[in-house]
Amino acid sequence: MWMRWVVVRLVALLLAFPILAQESASAAQGDAAVYVVAFRTPAHVRYSKPEVFHGFATDLWDFLKLKGVAVKMDPERGTIETESPMSVDSMLNIARQVGATSLLFVTIDRPMTKWIKVTVQSYDRGGKLLWREEASDAGSMTGSGGYKKTLERLEAGLAKRLGGPGLPVTPEVSPSAKATEEATKP
Repeated sequence: MWMRWVVVRLVALLLAFPILAQESASAAQGDAAVYVVAFRTPAHVRYSKPEVFHGFATDLWDFLKLKGVAVKMDPERGTIETESPMSVDSMLNIARQVGATSLLFVTIDRPMTKWIKVTVQSYDRGGKLLWREEASDAGSMTGSGGYKKTLERLEAGLAKRLGGPGLPVTPEVSPSAKATEEATKP
């Protein structure tokens, strides 16, 4: 009986090895991609307009595309922009289903003392927080000024993380590809 248990476990391990090898090989080949979810907090719902939320999500999405971030899309849901709370586990399940290697969770808030506050958290497939970026503005005279300053600050913080864990870029625009391209120019 004991020997049979050992054989069954050994066979299971051997069968799983090619799958694990394929996953690590695909990650090494640059198949890393992120799934993006934007969440609008209850305070933002109360004190700001939906256009601000969707506009910021769109501007952030455009920044990610411009910088060549490898983003996975859900064919059924597209991108998620919601004011309904979702657990990180639920969002990670969707990210795994679409083949993403990480989750970018964007929270757009409207604290009483600021025009806008945006937090971006990056999680790996296992749910480990990789990093967090936050930007806000309270000093602008108008909401549109605060929006612009917050977006600029967030983009600057994210730019430093491009190509790193949780913010993969496509091989044709990766920092190493750019460096190689620059070195080979006449």
